[in-house]
Amino acid sequence: MYLVYSNYKVFKSRLFSDLILQSSPKNSIFYRILKSRIGFYISSVFKYSIKLPTNNLNYIGIIKDVRLVLFELDEDNIPINVWKKSGEMSWVKEKFIGFQLISLYSLSNFKIRCLHIEKAFGIHWKNLNKNTVVHGDFTHFNILVDINEKINFIDDKSHINSRLFDFFYFYSYLEQCLERCQTITKVDKLIILNKLEKMIIKVCSYNNQTGFNNDCSTIKFPESWGLRNENKQLYLERFKERILIRIK
Repeated sequence: MYLVYSNYKVFKSRLFSDLILQSSPKNSIFYRILKSRIGFYISSVFKYSIKLPTNNLNYIGIIKDVRLVLFELDEDNIPINVWKKSGEMSWVKEKFIGFQLISLYSLSNFKIRCLHIEKAFGIHWKNLNKNTVVHGDFTHFNILVDINEKINFIDDKSHINSRLFDFFYFYSYLEQCLERCQTITKVDKLIILNKLEKMIIKVCSYNNQTGFNNDCSTIKFPESWGLRNENKQLYLERFKERILIRIK
């Protein structure tokens, strides 16, 4: 996977910064240099030719194998459309429906996003209590917030699972990203996880350990997911241990 951009203006856009976070959570010195003007000129050496779907020259995008996703921006660097293409197929146009839930791995950004996270959790928990089909890839990258504060869920890998699976996955995936990030302190990381644990208990209405244990026991691990460790049970045991001590 790699990122593309059409000019320096869109290179400095909020959305392109979000895409960089998706490509790597480390925020290493190398990545910080790449995000600078110097990085822009260095990366501009590596040209990639794409026939754009419109005459607008303000585009950023993601290329993964033969799949292309381009974001069309207006003159004010506001995303307006999403264009998708796979192989030799034609471009498919969709309206831009929001920015990703978390844009930076920092305590300050998390505090700003707390209300949106809790709102997204509340909407999703309510839906899960109506059916047993989970999102399956419930991460901060697949939860979008539009300019009207509306929450949108994208890129689901729906399957039947415990109603707790998506919350367990969101927590574990975010923890993995925080662990890999080089610019967040251990203290701030723990504060974020503590706040997230309290939020899960509050939204999911776990008033006793029995209900939580029952939902944990029915979690099924998918064959493929975004967590790195091959021992999937370790993630669940760690999540379970941290939540249980908070349920009275």
